[in-house]
Amino acid sequence: MRLLIDTDPAMGTLGGDPEDSFAIMLAVNSPDVNVEGITIVQGNVPAEKGYSNASHLLTLLDRKDIPLRRGCLRPLNLERAVQVRWLEQRYSAIQITEMLDPQGADADAVGFMVDLVLSNPEEITLLTIGPLTNVATAIVQSAGFAAAVKNIVMMGGTAACAGNISPAAEFNFWQDPEAADIVFNSGAPLTMVGLDVCHQTHLYPKDVDEAAKGGTALGQFVKEATAPWFQVMSGAGGSDALHLYDSLAAAAVMEPDIITTEDSHVAIETGNGPAQGMSVSHHKAFQRIVFQKPNINARVATGVNIERFNSLFQERVLNRIAGK
Repeated sequence: MRLLIDTDPAMGTLGGDPEDSFAIMLAVNSPDVNVEGITIVQGNVPAEKGYSNASHLLTLLDRKDIPLRRGCLRPLNLERAVQVRWLEQRYSAIQITEMLDPQGADADAVGFMVDLVLSNPEEITLLTIGPLTNVATAIVQSAGFAAAVKNIVMMGGTAACAGNISPAAEFNFWQDPEAADIVFNSGAPLTMVGLDVCHQTHLYPKDVDEAAKGGTALGQFVKEATAPWFQVMSGAGGSDALHLYDSLAAAAVMEPDIITTEDSHVAIETGNGPAQGMSVSHHKAFQRIVFQKPNINARVATGVNIERFNSLFQERVLNRIAGK
C-alpha cells in the first residue's frame, strides 16, 4: 500500500497532544505499507513545531528517507479568531526537539501532495490525522486531485456523540471547518473515523513506562514528550488515559475490517456559532430521505474490533518503542 500521511504532530512540544506520532510509528512499522511522504499542517501545534517534531521522530525511527514537507500555517478562514489564537498561544510552548526552518520545496506540502497524487492516479491512500487545511487547499488548487486519490481515511468528526474541543465538534474539523466542508463536497472517496469509535481506545502511562524500560532513545523521547499530556488528561477528565484517535485511523488504513462502517452523507457546520466545525452524519437511510441527502459522500465508522487494534498497537508501536 502506498500511503501519504497529513498530520499535526505535537510529540516534542510539551503539553501538546502526542498521539499523531504514535500513528506515524504504526504506519512506518507496518510491513505492507510504503509511507511515501509526511505533510505537516497547523492544528495541535503550529506547523513550524509540527515539522520539527516529525523530523526528530523520523530520525529516531531511522527513516529520514521519507520525504517531509511543511504545509499550511493557518486555517483557511483567518477570521476564525479562536482557532488562530489557539495556534498563536502554542508558539510559547516548551520545545524539546530542535526547531527547523524548511526552505523551498520542503515548505510546500500542498505542491508535494498534488504532484504525488496526480502522478500516481488511484494509487495513493491519504491518511489525514489533523485539520484538513492542506487537503482542501490541494483540492482547490488542482481540479483533478479528488478524483485521482485512491482513498482519504481521516480521523475527524463524530457520528453520534459529543465533540471533544466543544460540545458539538471534534478538534480537527473545528480547527478548520471550511477545509472539512471542501473535502466532504469534493467527491473524493472518504472514510471518516470519528470520536464514536476512537473513544474505545486507551493508552495509559504504565504502557509507555513499560515500553521505555527498553532503554531506547525513542522510548526515552516518547516518555518525556507524553508525560505532560497524560497530566493534562488526568486534570481535565479524571482519567490519565489517552485515546488513540489517530492510531485507530492508521490501523483502519492497514486493516480496513478493523472498523465497521456505514454509508453516510456528512455535512459540516461552517457558521460562527457554538456548533462551528460540527459534523452531521446522515448514516441512517431514513435520515437521508427525510433531510433530502441522497448522495453518499463518506463511509463513517460505527464500530471497532478493539482487541485486534490493541494487538496491532502493541506489536507495531509499543514493542518497537521498547526495541523488540
